[in-house]
Amino acid sequence: MKKIIPILLIIIGIVFLLTPFIMEQIVKYYNSAIMDKDILKEPIGTDADQIEGEFDFSAITDVDIWSLIKGSKNFDKNLIIGTILIPDLDIHLPIMKGLTNSNLMVGAATMKPDQSFGLGNYTLAGHYMKNKDLLFGSLMDIEIGNKVYVSNGKKIYEYEIYDTVIVPDTAMELLSDERADERGKPIISLMTCYHSSKTGKRFFALGELIDEHHID
Repeated sequence: MKKIIPILLIIIGIVFLLTPFIMEQIVKYYNSAIMDKDILKEPIGTDADQIEGEFDFSAITDVDIWSLIKGSKNFDKNLIIGTILIPDLDIHLPIMKGLTNSNLMVGAATMKPDQSFGLGNYTLAGHYMKNKDLLFGSLMDIEIGNKVYVSNGKKIYEYEIYDTVIVPDTAMELLSDERADERGKPIISLMTCYHSSKTGKRFFALGELIDEHHID
């Protein structure tokens, strides 16, 4: 028995050390599997407003190995409604309809049930990751003037970042379409946790619509 305990401790230690790597590999696998389908090259099968998504803010948790495993089982590819591209940050992710752990595991999730591409305040949330190559891990590096492109497979909507803010996690007014009305044009609001949800703060990158491009 005395020999078994040290071995178990070593195994537990190895698993603990490998957990971040395993988490990253799960995220990379699903993101690559989706983006390799070249969904930008042809229209998404179903219009976004015809897809019903879940929007339960209270159910969202920080990324951990168990939420990723559970999320991978519940992932629904039919909730893919488009893509987001931020060239300056090397962010290229699917846009998922609905704010759920499963959706946030693979891409950027819509935050309101009635939002439409290129209209009002188009809000997207993404997980903060220590690895800046994953999800919204690099979003806090975004700069004023950077371009953001979102597409539903029919059109590409081009936004330019005009502001970034750090706010309490209770600042729900940043999701309102009134923000677009105040700006005088459609905007996009990209949100991620400020390093961790435990900080009680959220980082927002705000951009205004400057152009639309039809996909031939």
